[in-house]
Amino acid sequence: MSTTKTKFLYLLFASIIFDTNCYAINNNCEKIYQYCFNNIPKKMITFHQEFNHLGTINSDEINLRDLPIISSKNSRVIKKIKKNSKVQIKKIFFLKPNTSIKLKLYNVEEYEIINNYRFGKWYLIDYEGVEGFIFSDFVSVIKIKNNKYIRYRHIDSVDWTNNKIELQKNIELTLTFGNDNSIKLKGYAWHYQDGFFEINTIFLGNKLEQNNYLAGSTKLFLFDSNEIYLESDTNIFTGIYKKY
Repeated sequence: MSTTKTKFLYLLFASIIFDTNCYAINNNCEKIYQYCFNNIPKKMITFHQEFNHLGTINSDEINLRDLPIISSKNSRVIKKIKKNSKVQIKKIFFLKPNTSIKLKLYNVEEYEIINNYRFGKWYLIDYEGVEGFIFSDFVSVIKIKNNKYIRYRHIDSVDWTNNKIELQKNIELTLTFGNDNSIKLKGYAWHYQDGFFEINTIFLGNKLEQNNYLAGSTKLFLFDSNEIYLESDTNIFTGIYKKY
């Protein structure tokens, strides 16, 4: 075989592999099916919710998929995840189990019949910066076992038990410290003009530096056991808090 022909075949093969890998990683539900939500055909979803928890893969070589569909040729495996790997669970999706669903394909008058059988509950997870779906049976959720919590009050809060004259603004937090170095933050705020606010965040031990934690755009600074600083997109929660 000539050198030129060999080079051509090599480049052709490399191009096919490259295109296949790109498609597998960037597979987009909106380009395959007519109606989608969070990269899932809407007809398959019965319920979904936010679920900010850390998880551990409990079986070896588990598929991380771009679509939570087992029986479709359009579902791609992004990568394999090894047993005991830690993953960040972002959402839970409950899909229609053991039900044949007729899905309209995007931009053509064709359909695909999908039946996921027993695979009804899926997690949308983040693993090493890559998002995808894993069937829930293969992930063990790490729960905070230590129920000890500390209460904090924002320094701008008005303590209505002692001050019944000033217009009310009350901002409080609780921090629950887990055995896995995680911190669960819950906060409630009331403003006399703007009403009620709530915040729920879990810091998974991902410290920026000593005593500084980050979860998304929310930052927590532990000055000491009696004073903390919180930075939040919900501005009313940003500021210094004292333990009480």
